[in-house]
Amino acid sequence: MSKKKIRFIKNPFSGPKSGIKIDQLIKTHIDEDIYDYEISHTEYAGHATILAKEAVDNEYFAVIAVGGDGTINEVGSSLVNTETALGIIPLGSGNGLAYHLGIRRNIITAIQSLNACQLVPIDTGVANGRFFINVAGLGLDATVAYNTKFNSRRGFIPYFINTLKESLNFKYLSLHIKTQDNEWEGEYAMAVIANGSVYGYDFTIAPQALLNDGQFDVVLIKKTQVFRYFFLVPRMLNNTIHNSPLVKYFKTSEITILNKLGGYFHLDGEGFVCEESIHFKVLPSSILLLSNF
Repeated sequence: MSKKKIRFIKNPFSGPKSGIKIDQLIKTHIDEDIYDYEISHTEYAGHATILAKEAVDNEYFAVIAVGGDGTINEVGSSLVNTETALGIIPLGSGNGLAYHLGIRRNIITAIQSLNACQLVPIDTGVANGRFFINVAGLGLDATVAYNTKFNSRRGFIPYFINTLKESLNFKYLSLHIKTQDNEWEGEYAMAVIANGSVYGYDFTIAPQALLNDGQFDVVLIKKTQVFRYFFLVPRMLNNTIHNSPLVKYFKTSEITILNKLGGYFHLDGEGFVCEESIHFKVLPSSILLLSNF
């Protein structure tokens, strides 16, 4: 029986500088009786997308994103509706999708899980045609994500400091929201469109989110006094944010958000200047995930 070809795509700039010798860990823990593998390193933004597309064109069994949610996003965008699966080795800062899957930061377990060759179809999403796989949205989190990408420091502390700074002068969103069942206007601090449940670390923004239910979990954080938002932090850590009176929480497969005041939106933690109207749509069972979690 021939071996399955897989490509590891590593972002050398992902996450904190931990000194992890990932190439050696892969060699030690991957089953070379099953896989014929290679390790590719990205050299610039968008390179992971190109490397993943090459693997698809050459009919690789899987592409393994070695990095954070940004690397997973780049790799995954080339795997939508293909027979090439996505694997994940968490080497980023937040690792939101890895936390959702239960991999967390356990690199060795993540590598070993690939040896089971278990494929699970999962949903992904698009926002005005742009791919995302974990969490997207507008508002305070998107503003922090946009400004953080210009910061050379990575990790929880710089992100937390930036969040505190932005919250002091943050301008609320005045949104017109339309789903398949309803339409309304309101003022919000954030509009979160979640496919996965976890922002990163242990911060769960959408506790009821599933990757294979064909729906987004939408989390709207209502306008209130700034200090009250900090009471939401414990709720993210104990998976109860959806029960807060400050939160409107519902599921939908499609949502359009009109935001005339500008600002930013993010896709898997990558910030962009906000378009006036953003249409989010689920792509059901659009990627094969190589995981036994």
